[in-house]
Amino acid sequence: MERINTVSGTGPVYVDNQPIGHCAFEINVYKDSTGRITGRGHVMGESGLLGKIYYGQNVEISKSEEGERFRLSTGDWSQGDRKIEVETGPDIHN
Repeated sequence: MERINTVSGTGPVYVDNQPIGHCAFEINVYKDSTGRITGRGHVMGESGLLGKIYYGQNVEISKSEEGERFRLSTGDWSQGDRKIEVETGPDIHN
C-alpha cells in the first residue's frame, strides 16, 4: 500500500449523530494496488470521551465544526487510555 496523505488536527466527535466533544487525530491515508482508499491512525483525548467513541455505534470526526465528517471504526481500547486506534473508509480522502 502506498501512503498518499496524512490527515490530522483537532475537531468535534459525533456518536450516533450527537456531538460528544473534541479530540485530536492523526490518520494516514493509503491507496492499494486496486485503487482502494483506507485510513489508519489514532484519536487522542480524554479517556471518558474515548470510551464513548469505543462503545459508539456510528462514530464520526471532523476537522472543524462545519467541516465534512468521516466515519471511524475503532480498535482495542482500555479504560484510562488516552489514545485509541482507528480505521476509516474512502471518505477520509474527500
